[in-house]
Amino acid sequence: MNGQFQVNTVGGASFSKHNSLNQPLFKVCPGVSGEEALEQASVLMNCVNKLTQLAGVSEDNNALVWAAHYLGEQAKALVDDVTTGIQIAEGGQV
Repeated sequence: MNGQFQVNTVGGASFSKHNSLNQPLFKVCPGVSGEEALEQASVLMNCVNKLTQLAGVSEDNNALVWAAHYLGEQAKALVDDVTTGIQIAEGGQV
């Protein structure tokens, strides 16, 4: 065995909890390549960085701040889900 393993998303991470019951509106789909999911998380975080930079110098920044918040939630869910996939692939059930 060469020590390498395929990591996929497990579909356990959710985001966008906005109702009174704290129920998520969205969830990461299982079976997506972990590499592709992390690549997407990186793209989302790049958008967050640009939006927060613009929000920092803008007077009317509510839309920018909320957009960055939602994108950050998505990126975090992807990273959390891939992390769970790594833990499972290494043999430790989460």
